[in-house]
Amino acid sequence: MEGVISLGAYGSSTGGDPWSYKLSCGLKEIIIYEDRNIKSISFKDASGFISGTFGGNNPDPLDKGQERKIVLNWPVEYLISISGTHGKFNDIPDDVILSLSFQTNLKTYGPFGTTTGRGEPFTAPIGGEDSLVVGFFGRSGYYLDALGIYVKPQANISFGEWGGPGGDPFGFTVGRSWIKQITVYQDSSNIKSLSFKDGNDNEYGPFGGNNPNNVGLPTTIEFERGSAEYLTSISGTYGKYLNLTVITSISFITNLKTYGPFGGETGTPFSLPIQGGVVVGFHGKSGDFVDSIGVYVKPHQGLIL
Repeated sequence: MEGVISLGAYGSSTGGDPWSYKLSCGLKEIIIYEDRNIKSISFKDASGFISGTFGGNNPDPLDKGQERKIVLNWPVEYLISISGTHGKFNDIPDDVILSLSFQTNLKTYGPFGTTTGRGEPFTAPIGGEDSLVVGFFGRSGYYLDALGIYVKPQANISFGEWGGPGGDPFGFTVGRSWIKQITVYQDSSNIKSLSFKDGNDNEYGPFGGNNPNNVGLPTTIEFERGSAEYLTSISGTYGKYLNLTVITSISFITNLKTYGPFGGETGTPFSLPIQGGVVVGFHGKSGDFVDSIGVYVKPHQGLIL
């Protein structure tokens, strides 16, 4: 679908069978069957069209779960985020979705399933009123094995921030240009600072690096227009350093390869699995170091190469 970004899928990459569902208009209902995990999920759009049921194929009648129905007052109410956990359940060899929560501009529905000390958490931020949910995809069999979202941005989508609360806010986007160069100052403890250059040689930053006695060593990454390489996502970790919560490591992911990790991979991991998008800016907080970081993303069709 032109102009659409896919977020995820979160969960198993091999369990069950792949599925995909496109909305013909706004999302009206989400129907979940749940117990100690998410058994199945289905959707209904504002035209009345109901998707198939994804999951729920276990022939054991005692393993179907309880129905939970979310009814959205679309277009006044719309999804802005989906979160949950995925992990092992019973003797299933692959991960399944253990819990789900749905956040709208008005309230949060859930969590459904089991969240107590189990599974790996995930969050798929959709971008609010500037982004339209146009479908869902994933994998399913006995249960819901994986879940992802198709989003059509009306403007740049902001993802994150990951990290701590300290530092001063920063943010930029490169307009209709692209991120050409990234310079990372780092050591084995954390990310000291970041700076960027766009395709028109405009410079942004440095963000962080305010402690002259703790600036780290530089590494520069450059993406050339002629190679058609562009930034699609980031991942990393954040944790404690000198009693501050900061970005401890970061990797930059393009359509061709991954650069990094830079810094020390300690603390809480974060990642942003997306397809069809281009990172066109960054935001976060910084001071002596990079305290937190997030990205601005738009569909690949908007990129000028």
